[in-house]
Amino acid sequence: MKKIVFLVLAGMLSAGALQAQSGKAFYNSPYKTRNSGSFDARYSILSFGLGAPNKAVQDTYAGWSRSGSPVVYAKYEHGIMDEVGIGGQIALSGGSYKNGANEKVKIFAFHMAVLGYYHFNKLIPVKQLDVYAGAGLGLRVRNASSDNNGYNDNFDDTNITVPVRVGGRYYFTDNFGAYLEAGWDDMSDAAIGVTFRL
Repeated sequence: MKKIVFLVLAGMLSAGALQAQSGKAFYNSPYKTRNSGSFDARYSILSFGLGAPNKAVQDTYAGWSRSGSPVVYAKYEHGIMDEVGIGGQIALSGGSYKNGANEKVKIFAFHMAVLGYYHFNKLIPVKQLDVYAGAGLGLRVRNASSDNNGYNDNFDDTNITVPVRVGGRYYFTDNFGAYLEAGWDDMSDAAIGVTFRL
């Protein structure tokens, strides 16, 4: 047993030493030519995820309870430089408000945005880890509908949004990974999902 523990620890220390050596070589190379391989101008990325909390149903009516589904995201990005990409996202969400008299208001929200991304592949020497920040311009359309006691209380609102997101993708294979994102886009504060490098 001691021999197995020793071999495992020795293997971990060797892997750590190799990573430190490759990191040292990475940082010694010129910034302009440096790239961890996590992103470059050839890549197209398609991602699908779920976000929370559902911002479309965050407003509260006095005495009403609310419920909402997770926000569903579809995102696409294409590299235009080794550390810069441009893309878009579409998001959908639904939910409702309900009061004690069984009156209900249904909410549906749709969001679309164009975003530019900066990837930190020239600063982080891990090929599987793609850390990025993005900002852009979007549009959120929200529809509320109800038919309570024969009285329609419907409304629509449309907002121009400036989404700002930071996140990371970890690739388990060359073409498949998972992502985690946080920020603001008037739909959710955080999202998690799967990502495909095309």
